[in-house]
Amino acid sequence: MAVVLSLECGAVIDHEAWMLQLLDQHNFYHHQKRALNFQGLFDIRTPFLMDGQAQKIAERLEGKREETLEPKRKKKKKELTSKTSPQKDAETNHILDTLSALQSTSEFKAAFTYTPTPSDYRMNNIKVRNLRTQLMEASNVTLARLDGATGDGGFSTKVVCGAKYILPPHTRYICDDVANILSHTSGKRFDLVVMDPPWHNKHVRRKKSVHGSQQGYSMMNVKDILKIPVDHLVKNGGLVAVWSTSNPSHMQGFLHSLHTWGVEHIATWYWLKVTKAGEPIALQEGSSHSKLPYERVFIAQRGKTGECPEDIPDKFVFCSIPSGIHSHKPPLYQLLKRFLVPEPRCLELFARNLVPGWTSIGLEVLRLQHSHFFDDLEDCSAVYNVQ
Repeated sequence: MAVVLSLECGAVIDHEAWMLQLLDQHNFYHHQKRALNFQGLFDIRTPFLMDGQAQKIAERLEGKREETLEPKRKKKKKELTSKTSPQKDAETNHILDTLSALQSTSEFKAAFTYTPTPSDYRMNNIKVRNLRTQLMEASNVTLARLDGATGDGGFSTKVVCGAKYILPPHTRYICDDVANILSHTSGKRFDLVVMDPPWHNKHVRRKKSVHGSQQGYSMMNVKDILKIPVDHLVKNGGLVAVWSTSNPSHMQGFLHSLHTWGVEHIATWYWLKVTKAGEPIALQEGSSHSKLPYERVFIAQRGKTGECPEDIPDKFVFCSIPSGIHSHKPPLYQLLKRFLVPEPRCLELFARNLVPGWTSIGLEVLRLQHSHFFDDLEDCSAVYNVQ
């Protein structure tokens, strides 16, 4: 079951369990006691830290060090110049308050039973990081333009450009630039449009300059994203869910111009990333490692038809263990479906994996369907303690 816990203020999603459920529902055979490669990507036992910091925590847990996690004095000046805004502080406090409410429930405690060991901190999620590198290198295939579909049976295999892919049933997949979407939809509109655009990002730009273009992707500014013809894709009363950048000026510019799609911003949701122990995957602002442990999702609607059974709450927080693959987002539909009409028509832009019943388009639309993600995980007994 994908939604483990749902409260008025927030929810818990099990992304890994959702993927396994899809495989079981659609007759994909795998040995029940053997983990698959994609499962190893969710084995996040501790926050992502600098190796030296992880070592210090391990020593502290072993009683060999009494040092706290306070930043060194020489970093104090830098931290004072990067203080967060009151709005961001309020946002973070709201998310952490919601996490506390979720953590107090029996469902949360049953879902997150793992206690990290000093060894886990020393490993610093190295198995996940190595597996991610291995799978992303294996799946780095440039596909020709294609427009395909799968039938209503179970999972199937397909060889494209010499690579084998595992495809779920009842999907339409389009390998093409999102800018060309209207040439594939024949005027059809959708009840839900989800997208995770490649927002302009300085970190990615640095990676591209240091490691070469294969380490990054073509980034888009706000104007480019707003040129996507969403106004011709979403039905009246339909929803648009956009995974946001963390850049304040980009967010403000995007929300200010969202009306060009003929939609109205009605809610901002937050995805909080947690470890197997149910704690945020990064230390909070003010520590020496300040990567935000959450992402925003902007939800907009095109008009209102009266068919939606419930109003969409604002500032809703959902948490899950993230995949080790960059930008492999959890299944939003599992939380949004109660706000949609029965049997909605759904579209994902910039897609990298397929979902039964959906239309998906992107230049890497099949990437996370590569067969290596569904191979048996090597040394899975060591990672998952399978008997």
